Amino acid sequence: MYQVKQFCFNPFGENTYVIYDETLDCAVIDPGNSSQQENLTLFNFIDGAGLHPVVVLITHGHVDHIAGAALTAERYGIGIAAHPDARPYFTSVFEQAAMFGFGKIDKVPSLDQELEEYGSIKIGTGMLEAIPTPGHANGSMSFYSESDSIVFTGDTLFCRSIGRTDFVGGDFDTLRRSIRERLFVLPDDTMVLSGHGESTTIGEEKDFNPFVAL
Repeated sequence: MYQVKQFCFNPFGENTYVIYDETLDCAVIDPGNSSQQENLTLFNFIDGAGLHPVVVLITHGHVDHIAGAALTAERYGIGIAAHPDARPYFTSVFEQAAMFGFGKIDKVPSLDQELEEYGSIKIGTGMLEAIPTPGHANGSMSFYSESDSIVFTGDTLFCRSIGRTDFVGGDFDTLRRSIRERLFVLPDDTMVLSGHGESTTIGEEKDFNPFVAL
């Protein structure tokens, strides 16, 4: 059974997650750590808990979600995994940082593992399923653990909201289809852990999200 540690990092209030189980293998999802203090917060938790990072998982390539990806991967000698369509965001991370007044990014992340749509990612004894959820950005993915009833949605689905679609690669109709056809088919009690803000459930969003409520 997975445990999840959540951090809120960088000027955009981005949610970074560490997911792990009894084996102490873990994945870091969307490391948005962008300052020395945030780096220490993340790394001290991982090291203090005796965790063994095996992969950095990226839901999408916007700068607030990948700011700490290269540093985290380098520190633990692991690869960065994302949808192949996220690659252009990686290579443009300096330009993204300048555009949004984000601050200094030290290194361009490398895309070491291209995730297959609906492929499985092994973390410890469990699995995450990579669900394609485009609409907010090219290559957006969500990561779902059926056994633990949790889904990491990045900036696709929020509590009572959805991701912006006015950036490059964004499209409102595509985003709504992703949510309705690929997330809302999950069990209603599935916990939604998104890229910003508080958690919610699939059932609550089906009933109350004004952008996509059925």
